[in-house]
Amino acid sequence: MPSSPAAPPAWLSTWMSAGAALFFLLMLSVPSGYSIGGGVLLLGGLAVWWTARRAGRGIQAGGPDGLAPAPWTAEDRTLCALLLAVFAINVLAVLWHGDSGKYLDQGARYLLAVPILAGLRRIRLRLGWVAAGLALGLFATAGVAAWQTLGIGYERATGFVTSAIPFADMALTMGFWSLMGAALAAIQRRWAWSALLLAGALAGLYAMIAAATRGSLVALPVLLVLAAVALLRRAHLRPLLAGIALLAAAAAIALAVLPAGQIAESRYAAALDEWRAYSQQGDASNNVGSRLEAWKAALISIPERPLLGWGHTQYDAHLQTLIEAERVAPFVGTLSNTHNQFIEIWLHQGSLGLIAFLALLIASFWYFCRRLRAPEPAVRVLACCGAALPAAFAAYGLTQVILGRNNGVMFFLVSLAVLWAALRQAERDAAETAA
Repeated sequence: MPSSPAAPPAWLSTWMSAGAALFFLLMLSVPSGYSIGGGVLLLGGLAVWWTARRAGRGIQAGGPDGLAPAPWTAEDRTLCALLLAVFAINVLAVLWHGDSGKYLDQGARYLLAVPILAGLRRIRLRLGWVAAGLALGLFATAGVAAWQTLGIGYERATGFVTSAIPFADMALTMGFWSLMGAALAAIQRRWAWSALLLAGALAGLYAMIAAATRGSLVALPVLLVLAAVALLRRAHLRPLLAGIALLAAAAAIALAVLPAGQIAESRYAAALDEWRAYSQQGDASNNVGSRLEAWKAALISIPERPLLGWGHTQYDAHLQTLIEAERVAPFVGTLSNTHNQFIEIWLHQGSLGLIAFLALLIASFWYFCRRLRAPEPAVRVLACCGAALPAAFAAYGLTQVILGRNNGVMFFLVSLAVLWAALRQAERDAAETAA
């Protein structure tokens, strides 16, 4: 990638900003909504590359507001290299095992994320558009959740992303970003934006509660710690405490009054009962017990093929031998995966795949965390939002294979690209202002 700070034509900034806004607007509110915004961003990233190739490094002195993008750095190159490594190891494992080409589907998204990230890093991203798309997308998400639970009688909201679990996870993540945006707007005394984004955060909270999932709660402590590190300053305490009090009150009301909240509360209590049934009686037929038994089967098998793991067909046959030998419960044979992102990668792509995936998570988390104490509030908030993404997905991945779905992997990769580009842009703007 070129190291020149020159920017592509101004229309590409509009195109890619619209793509990022569309991505969050449609992500959870329409079927395959992630494909629309993601497709717009991919085309834009390829257009950025094509214009750069045709015009050379001196394309234009700056973006539409006169400021050039932040120069390409070793961090950018590392993120792109890790995305390519995850893709390459996925391809190697599929070819080595002779698996079906369908197992390349999610891995290919890591390759496609590279032009999106590179394109976003070379244009001026309109953050107001992205924030508006995020808030409006959360309103639409809450509307879908209300329609499903109150209108057509679903017990749990699932949105249009295959099940309630990823729906809740992504609603929580987007809601957290909206809450952080509301805090930043309050710090900057932009009260209309703060109200809009706080309402978006409440909508995301409602959608998560309506989905009545338990795995999302694992990420909450990490998100709260990141928010505290980024925001807790003496000058910001009053608006932050007011926002936290409003959010806590809304959550308490939702859990106590809404039918979805009552369902969620009962499911959280049931998780403890299921764990006791598995640990004391060996009952692997419930949700918690089946996950733990699936982990047990995988961890028995991984040492036998540590480098590139087991092919999917090979593992299905191997699992039957474990069941016949009574080493694992028969119920495990009915599960579609191991219900753990890290174990799933380790099982089917071996240690190489797990190392590449962990490297991507750790590197992206660290690059964002380095900016959590920056002097500029916008930089700190974007750093918090960015660090929350790999941290939350690591937490979600403890009880599900969230990146084994197109919606999950697209959400993670496109959000990573958008947040990283926004953070680097905010850093550059702060430097230009200080100069």
